[in-house]
Amino acid sequence: MILAACSADSGEPTTTLPATSDDSTFVGADGVTSDISDTSRIVVLNGDLVEVMFALGAGDRVIGRDLTTTYPPEALAVPHIGLGRKLNAEAVIGLAPTLVIGDTQIEPLSAIEQIRAAGIPVVILDVEATLPGVSRKIKTVADILDLDDEGADLVRDVEAEVQEALDLVAQAADMPRVGYVYVRGPETLLMFGNGMPTHFLIEAAKGIDAFGEAGVTFAVPLDAEQLVAASPDVLITPIEGFDLIGGMDAFLALPGVSETPAGMTKAIITYDEALFLGMGPRTGEALMQLVLDLHPELAKP
Repeated sequence: MILAACSADSGEPTTTLPATSDDSTFVGADGVTSDISDTSRIVVLNGDLVEVMFALGAGDRVIGRDLTTTYPPEALAVPHIGLGRKLNAEAVIGLAPTLVIGDTQIEPLSAIEQIRAAGIPVVILDVEATLPGVSRKIKTVADILDLDDEGADLVRDVEAEVQEALDLVAQAADMPRVGYVYVRGPETLLMFGNGMPTHFLIEAAKGIDAFGEAGVTFAVPLDAEQLVAASPDVLITPIEGFDLIGGMDAFLALPGVSETPAGMTKAIITYDEALFLGMGPRTGEALMQLVLDLHPELAKP
């Protein structure tokens, strides 16, 4: 999930349903046309796409998922095939799926080709990192599953939740400087900037992406000097990594953190990684929580 936006932008997606009369074909983001005749047994290679399928009411079609899947809880009962970004073709083929769905983060290509050689269609979608991209993602999955009505309903609900958060934050007077530090153990310390889902969420919540403003693009290794120079008032980090390294004291001990305004005031916010980075059906929930955390004066009494 840490590279979730590296191939995305704010323009139109390249993954679209083909303009033909044959609804059983789909042209993926990798340019490959897949013939889809059976969507009853699906292996899903990204946690956010699993969440979309369950939200569409198609969770019973998911027979395999990757280890980034953490939501909804019932999805954890589905057999996992390891990490989609380190795809094990044999594990996927062994589940006898009728369809495999993933995004452009999935690799290696040789594993994808091995699955296709076994006669199993593999649909590759674009990564979506923006708020409009959430709706595109849902619509695309719904199209593949022939659940257009369900997709339209889900998009309407998600967009309404996002708009509710945007309407509320429009009342905020201040714009705090916010930085997102991705932690997944002491060896994985990254700063997220422009192009990442965090950038668009921070800006939508009427914050300033401190790392993006400092010139950070996508995900870069944590640099103490750059972190301090960005001067974030608030730092956000995934709760999973925060707990893994030992909590607040350990986080404040990371290079440069204690020298920032956020570190000095312990203005550290933690969120579930899938909720905040997934850009899926819970995006409105994530945005509203961020709005209230950055602007607590807007909370209802």
